[in-house]
Amino acid sequence: MKIYKDFNYRLREYILKKHGSISAFCRAIGIKYPAQMAPYLKGKSIPGKKLLEQLEKDGADIDWIMHGKRNKVISGLGTHLMTSGYKLEMELIMRRLHLLYQQLDDTHSTSFDAYAVLSCNLVLDEFTKSFENFLGYNNKDLQGIYFLDLIHPNERAYVNNYVFIEKEENTRCELSSRFKHAHNHYIEVQWSAYGNNITNKDSKKRKEYVIVARKTHTT
Repeated sequence: MKIYKDFNYRLREYILKKHGSISAFCRAIGIKYPAQMAPYLKGKSIPGKKLLEQLEKDGADIDWIMHGKRNKVISGLGTHLMTSGYKLEMELIMRRLHLLYQQLDDTHSTSFDAYAVLSCNLVLDEFTKSFENFLGYNNKDLQGIYFLDLIHPNERAYVNNYVFIEKEENTRCELSSRFKHAHNHYIEVQWSAYGNNITNKDSKKRKEYVIVARKTHTT
């Protein structure tokens, strides 16, 4: 499988960049259960003919996903994205998430529905679209929102202490909490948080948290 080295990371990057979540990707191409993607995203199985055809129909660059080589036939907006700061920024973010993916491969048997990156001040500042879709909000509604404001008031103190104060750096914690939906009710969510120190472009380190979540039921 060395000829397909790291294809699972590139596959995950494509899915999240285009669809925002594994579940949304599966709905788009007709896969009934997101868990069916787990072997491919973990790198334990190589995509077969059917999945590759579905990916190609969805607009994926198969050569890049499987071999790391970009298709040379790129034009229009694609050309600009390949050379723009946006692409460089996305590659930086995806590298930061690779640690998370490795941890998820070891600890999660099912796919997650949403993810977000919190600043050291617990503000939603990256990847808000996924969480906005997850909780029924409009695009950019959650940008700049204090994460704990989404948690039920009765659970905020516990979440803050357990996740953001007591846990050591680079450790994972899992819990179930009630999150505020856009329609002003709370839904039960299973979620995990990972805290890491990230080096900025100016070589300074800052703390951030990666959140992944999946819905259980409405309360």
